[in-house]
Amino acid sequence: MQNPHARLEADARLLPLSGGAFWTVVILGGALTMAFTMAVLGTSFILTSETGTRALSMDFRVFWAAGRLALEGEALATFDLERLAAVHNVDPQDYMPWLYPPGYLVLIMPFGAMSFSVAFLVTTLVSIIAIAAAARPFVGGVLPVWLAMTLAPAYLPALFLGQNSVIWLAGLLAALAALRAERWILAGIFIGLLTLKPQLGLLIPVALVAAGLWRTIFAATGTAILLAVLPTLAFGVDYWPLLAAGLAEHSERLLFSISTLFLSVGPFYLFTFIGIAPGLALGLQWVVTGFAAVSVFVFWRSDRIGFDAKAALLLVAILLSAPYLWYYEAAMLAATGLFLMRSGILTCRPPDLVLLLLLWFGAGLQAMNVFLDVVDPRYLGAVIITPLLVFCLALAWHHLLSARRAPRTIA
Repeated sequence: MQNPHARLEADARLLPLSGGAFWTVVILGGALTMAFTMAVLGTSFILTSETGTRALSMDFRVFWAAGRLALEGEALATFDLERLAAVHNVDPQDYMPWLYPPGYLVLIMPFGAMSFSVAFLVTTLVSIIAIAAAARPFVGGVLPVWLAMTLAPAYLPALFLGQNSVIWLAGLLAALAALRAERWILAGIFIGLLTLKPQLGLLIPVALVAAGLWRTIFAATGTAILLAVLPTLAFGVDYWPLLAAGLAEHSERLLFSISTLFLSVGPFYLFTFIGIAPGLALGLQWVVTGFAAVSVFVFWRSDRIGFDAKAALLLVAILLSAPYLWYYEAAMLAATGLFLMRSGILTCRPPDLVLLLLLWFGAGLQAMNVFLDVVDPRYLGAVIITPLLVFCLALAWHHLLSARRAPRTIA
C-alpha cells in the first residue's frame, strides 16, 4: 500500500525531529511517564503487602479478579458484580463490570495465578514492550521518535489504571505495518485479534472495504470467529447472553450519567458539558460517528493521498466515533501525531510542533491531575481532546482536498 519511494519520503519528514531540542522534550516527557508509572507500581506493591489489601482501586482490579474467577472454573461469575468485588475486595459499591468477550478472558487468565501487584507489573511491561515493537516500523530509524512513541505521556492514563489501550494500539500499529507491507493475511490476523476489545475497531472494516482488501477481511473474519467460538466451547454459550445484558445495562447507565463522567473525553461528553440533554447529545454523537465512518471510506478509497494520511485519519475517526470514550483511550493520539508528521500534514513549523506536543501528551495531563488536583477535571476532558480531534480531522480533509486539486503524481 506504500511504495518504497513514498515510504522513504515519509521517513525523511521525521529527520528534523532528531535535533537537540526534540531530544530534550522527549527525555523530559519520557521521564515524566516513567516516574508516574513507577510511582503507581511501587504504591501497588507497598499497599498490597498490607494484611487484607488484595488490590488497588483501579480498573485493573476487574481484569485481575476476572482472571482469578476464570482460572477457578467460574468464568460466568465474572458478570456478577458481587463476586468480582469479593475477589478484589476493593470498593465493592462501585459499578465496575466485566464487559469483554470470552477470548479476552482466556488471555488474562494467567493473571489470576499471580498476585495483583505482580500481574499489574507484567501488564505494564507488556504494554510498553508491545508499543515499542509496534511503533518501530514507522519511526524511520529516528531514535528520539521511537523513544517518544515508547514512552508518550498520552499512555499515562492506561498505565495508571492497568488498562489495555496501549496494547490495543500496538495491535493496530502492527496491522497497519502489515498492510503497508502488503502482507494481507498477517494484517487480517492482527485485526482479528483487535476484536478482543471490539468497541474501538468498528471503523476498521470500513477502511478495508473501501480499499478492497478482501484477503485481509477474510483473514480478520476467520480470526475473530475463532476467538469467539473456541473460548465459548470452554466457558459455555451462556457467556454471550450475560455479556449482552451487561452491555445493555452499561449503555443505559452511560446515557444517564455521562455529564458526571469527568474523565470521559469524547464528543458525547463535550455535548453534555455545554448543556445539551443526554438524549440529544447521544443523537449528535451518532451524527459524528456517521461522518467519521464516511471520512474513513473516502480517505481509504482515494488514490490521491498516501498511506500515512489514511492511517492518521483512521485513528482520529476511531476516537471521534466512540460514544463511550474514556481518557485512557486517548493513548492513540500519540500515534496520530506520528502519522500526521509522516504524511506531511504536520511539518516542523512552530504551530505544528505545538499541535504535535499536545497529541503526544494526549490525556496525560488529566492522569496527572487525578493525583495533583490542580485543575477542575470537568474542563480537561471537554476542552482539550475532542477539539484537538476535530482540528486534526479538518487538517486531514484539507490535505485530501488539496491532493485532489493538485496534478496527479505517483502515490
